[in-house]
Amino acid sequence: MADTPAPVDRDDPGARGALTVHDRVAEQIAAKAALDTAGVRPYATGLDKITGNTKPKTHVSIAAGRVRAKVDIAVPWSYQLSAIGAAVRANVTFALTHLAGLQVDGVDVAVAAVTTDVASTRKRVQ
Repeated sequence: MADTPAPVDRDDPGARGALTVHDRVAEQIAAKAALDTAGVRPYATGLDKITGNTKPKTHVSIAAGRVRAKVDIAVPWSYQLSAIGAAVRANVTFALTHLAGLQVDGVDVAVAAVTTDVASTRKRVQ
């Protein structure tokens, strides 16, 4: 009589495989979540556009399904920085938890630039 393997439970997620989320993918998820936050603007100066150093800029470290993120953002003048920072932290945490299935240990938010709204600062010719 041959040994027969035990039946596989198809409802068990572990029986179907594993999900690996790379750091770069988590960085893109974090950047999109930060940019989707009200008050955060995409920002790049002349040379930054060429080198790809645009805001929001993210750095993510993943170890054993746990993640720590750092997000640099640009915010328009006259916005409350602490409120936008808290909203970015919440959005990035939500996105990394629900989209990537990672446990978030912390999200550090730094306001790297304060921008001016070009349309409102131009003077009209009279």
